[in-house]
Amino acid sequence: MAGETAIDYIEDFDLDSQQNQQQAKWIPDSRFKSHFCGKGLMLLIFIILSVLLILLIIGVIKCSEADGTVEEVQSQVQMQISQALNNVTDKSELKDVELRIRNEVTQMGARVLTELSRKIIELMNTLSRKVEMLPEPGCQNIQCPRNWIHFNESCYYFSTKADTWKNSKLYCTLRESNLLVINTAEEQYFLTLESENKRFWIGLHDQENEHVWQWVDGTDYERTLTFWNEGEPNNAGNTEDCVHTDDGGKWNDNSCSAKFLWICELKAKST
Repeated sequence: MAGETAIDYIEDFDLDSQQNQQQAKWIPDSRFKSHFCGKGLMLLIFIILSVLLILLIIGVIKCSEADGTVEEVQSQVQMQISQALNNVTDKSELKDVELRIRNEVTQMGARVLTELSRKIIELMNTLSRKVEMLPEPGCQNIQCPRNWIHFNESCYYFSTKADTWKNSKLYCTLRESNLLVINTAEEQYFLTLESENKRFWIGLHDQENEHVWQWVDGTDYERTLTFWNEGEPNNAGNTEDCVHTDDGGKWNDNSCSAKFLWICELKAKST
C-alpha cells in the first residue's frame, strides 16, 4: 500500500507539473518560474530524493517478501510430492503405469516399423525403375564383352549405325576383333537369325585382285562354305569389291564406299 501511495503521489506530481508548465507557457503573467529559483529549487530536489528513497525501501521490502513466498511455495510442493509418494502403496497402481508405458512403447515401435517398411518399399521401387532404365546387355555371358552376343566359341557385335566397309573393318580392328568371317553353316544360320533381314558388312572382299576373294583374317576362301545370293557376286559396274548380307542372310557384293551396318567377331574367353 505504501508503494502504491508513493507511485500515485509521483503520478499526481507529474500531472500537476505538466499542468503548471502548460499554464506557464500560455499565460504571460504567470509566476511559475519563481518556484524554481533559490530555496524553491533546493526544496524540489529534496522532495525528489525523498520519494526515490521511499521507493527504494519499498522495493527492498517487496523483494524480501517475494523470497519468502518462493521458499514457501517450494516447501509446499515438496510436501505434496512426498504425500503423493506415500499414498502410492498399492503395487497394482505401479503395474497399471508400467502397462501403459509398455503399450505406448509398442505403439511407437509399430509406427516406426510401418514407416520403415514404407521407406523400404519406396527404395525398392526406385531401384527397380533404375534397373529398368539400364541398357539391356547384348551379351550376358562373362566370356564376351558388354553388348556382344555369345555363340559357340565366338563373340559377335552387331552395330547399330552404318558406315563404309573400310571404317567398319577399322572399328573391329580397334576392338581386337575382325569383320565377321563365316566358317560353318551353323554360323551362317546364326547370322541369318540375328541380322533380321538387315544388311551387314562381313569380312570378305576382292579389292586386291578381282574375283580373288579373301577373308580379313586370312581364312582360305576356297575351303569354306559360301552363301551367295542368287546371281551374286556380279561386280555390277566393276565397282563391287566388298560383301554384305542381304535379305535372308544371303551374301551380296557391293561398292566398298556404300554404308551398311557391320558385324565384328572375336574369340570368346575360355572359362
